[in-house]
Amino acid sequence: MLKLRSARDHLLSSPLGLKAEKLLTFAERGQVTAHRGDRGQAFEITYTAHLIVTDYTGAPEDLLFVALQWLQAHCPGAEADAIKFHVDLISHKSADVSLSLDLTEIIAAHTDEAGATRLAPQADADALAIDMGNLYPDLPG
Repeated sequence: MLKLRSARDHLLSSPLGLKAEKLLTFAERGQVTAHRGDRGQAFEITYTAHLIVTDYTGAPEDLLFVALQWLQAHCPGAEADAIKFHVDLISHKSADVSLSLDLTEIIAAHTDEAGATRLAPQADADALAIDMGNLYPDLPG
């Protein structure tokens, strides 16, 4: 669950000054999809990631913006409305803010020189990063 850890690390290293003991992070509704056959050893995991900041004293919009920055960098194919949230006002100074994101990760397995199986998360495909000029050299510029 590389993306779950990455999202947590991103929030903690942001300028918001979040503390690890105030950030609950977990996944639910996880599912594994594996296709049978000789096409290679890979599987897909999907889950809803939850990141809950307790006693947050900043503006919830700031937290949403930082989460959106992470999403754009690590999930280029995410839907425009990929982040869901819930805010529970605790007092006039603080709130509990819950973020949920539906995430997908592809995990590839390969055998190393010693014969051990190694798992490696694969980067998300980014359609905007494809150089169409290389694929279609005769395409007008």
